[in-house]
Amino acid sequence: MGLRLVVILFHSGSHTPHSLHPDSSQSSDSTADITTGTETKDPALRPRPSRVRTFSSIQKNVDYRYLWTGNLFANCAQWLQFVTIGWLALDISGSALHSILTVAVRALPVLILGPWGGVLADRYDRRYMVMITQLVMVASAVIFGVLVASDNVDTIWHVYGYMLVAGIGFAIVQPVRQALVANTVPKEDLGNALALNAMAVTSMRLVGAGISGVLIETVGFQWNFFVESGLYVGMVLLLVPMKTPFREQSARRKASAWVDFKEGMGFIVSNANLLRLMLMNFVRTGIFMPLLLFLPAYTEEALGSGAGVSTAMVVVMGAGGLTATVVISSFGFFTKKGLVTLISLIFGSSVVLVLGLSQWIWLSIPIMLIMGFFQTHFIVANQTLIQTLVPDNLRGRVTSVWHYESGLIPLFAFLTGGVGLLVGIDVAMAIGGGVALAVSLFFLIRFASIRVLE
Repeated sequence: MGLRLVVILFHSGSHTPHSLHPDSSQSSDSTADITTGTETKDPALRPRPSRVRTFSSIQKNVDYRYLWTGNLFANCAQWLQFVTIGWLALDISGSALHSILTVAVRALPVLILGPWGGVLADRYDRRYMVMITQLVMVASAVIFGVLVASDNVDTIWHVYGYMLVAGIGFAIVQPVRQALVANTVPKEDLGNALALNAMAVTSMRLVGAGISGVLIETVGFQWNFFVESGLYVGMVLLLVPMKTPFREQSARRKASAWVDFKEGMGFIVSNANLLRLMLMNFVRTGIFMPLLLFLPAYTEEALGSGAGVSTAMVVVMGAGGLTATVVISSFGFFTKKGLVTLISLIFGSSVVLVLGLSQWIWLSIPIMLIMGFFQTHFIVANQTLIQTLVPDNLRGRVTSVWHYESGLIPLFAFLTGGVGLLVGIDVAMAIGGGVALAVSLFFLIRFASIRVLE
């Protein structure tokens, strides 16, 4: 009965099937006079289409509506888990180091399984893959919550074990969820849909972290995992009625998984623009992610402040990212998407450089707004270009390589932390920002083919 109600609600006001969609530009240019049956020739009398199209993908595509709402639940669960595990590791071990190491344990499966998750996404039904993986994550969250509630989680190794399972699920499901976006919207809506996906991530970062803190302070750690499992269940239920009308079926007989893997890697290597976009994303991860991990240390060492300021910086960065998603989804990009990726990388690197040099709270907090804004611009533009350049039968494999950068976060954090031990974390951030800025400027000058990508 509950699922039937969800389906009814989501189908209310659903769009005409994509094969029957009228061309919006044509219909606006040839508006008929319903009283006379003649064409309205006066442009002033014709209805003007709205330029603001923030939620157009959700409004026009019922299947994407299911997916996007499900992604809200899943992203909220992931951020809730991320924050909860950090505090639980600190509570059990008494060491902030273990909080950072949980991130490394979660990232490890991405290095090993990430590309193979992409292979599976191109061989099998992506919707079913997400549903099965999310149900496994439901079971693991419930079991771990029961263990926490019964005081059977008394060593940091229990936390690492749970994060390893969560990392396996993340390595498989993340590229599949991303590939599903292009299967639920037509090509012309892809940029808007990916911007809204980024909105789901940035907004749920704030919501998930907030829920986690409230639950820890009021009812204890175990309820965080029960809520996490409930959110995953919500996504699974939303995927039941969802279809993938824009999935392209390959006529090719399935080869071995190894052959499929080599085909995906070969496609990336043979496409210069695709390879460059991937490389740019690795640079983005290498400069931004260590910053988030070492933000508490930076706040203490450089600003002489505590958790309140550090939290404010994260919130402000999230607000910048959310602002960017609203701007992109409403008005599109201010110039060609290829040029947007380059400019955003340059501005983002500059911000990290300035942040490392800053000793003032009044400068460091506002500048995080700029950082969040340009990082989100980069992610949406970069993802849109990649998904446009890749045929659907290879989209899972290529997307999994794009997400491979999350598995390298521990390496980037190790490098930043190592330099930080020698010269201070603020100086290490400034050095990293300077190097990234130099690399970004080189990309801008050298990658002429990227600059012109629409």
